Amino acid sequence: MTRNRLLRAAAALLVAALVVVSPASPAQAHTELSRTSPAARSTVAEPVTAVTLTFSGLIKKPGTSVLVTGPDEVSYSDADPQVLDKTITQKVKPLPVGTITVTWRTVSTDGHTIKGDFTFTNRFAPPTPTAEPTPTTDPTPTAVPTTPPAQSPAAGATGSDDGTSPAIWWAVSLGGLLVLALLGGLLLRRRRSTDT
Repeated sequence: MTRNRLLRAAAALLVAALVVVSPASPAQAHTELSRTSPAARSTVAEPVTAVTLTFSGLIKKPGTSVLVTGPDEVSYSDADPQVLDKTITQKVKPLPVGTITVTWRTVSTDGHTIKGDFTFTNRFAPPTPTAEPTPTTDPTPTAVPTTPPAQSPAAGATGSDDGTSPAIWWAVSLGGLLVLALLGGLLLRRRRSTDT
């Protein structure tokens, strides 16, 4: 009898131990963040093009997000995060100098949502873009004003030095000749009348 009681007591203790230990096992199997690049609380002096998070177990892409912000509280995340097995890769734009905060959220394969954040210090200053020199263009040649060619006088209308027209001189001369002819005619008639 004593032996049977001991066996029963041992079996009861074993069952109780299994009941106590078994709920803790899934909790210990939860996926956790193992490491990051850049490392948490580290200082980097080289350009960072992406932030990488590696977990202890497999994770799902749906529900995964990574927000990378600078000291100006502006997001520098570039596009959506890429998930491969246990790793999340988040591309980033050129980061400003100062403390960079990474806030992440994902879902493990057992359906549990896990999230967290970490910081690192960036000492690499992105180069400032230099203004490209504008090409110099030849100035547009200004049109040189051209003087119109002197108009040639019309045929038969040659101007005199005093600005009077030659036709006027012809008229005056012709008029003078007519007056002389009339005077001559009158004088000739008087002579004939006196002769008779």
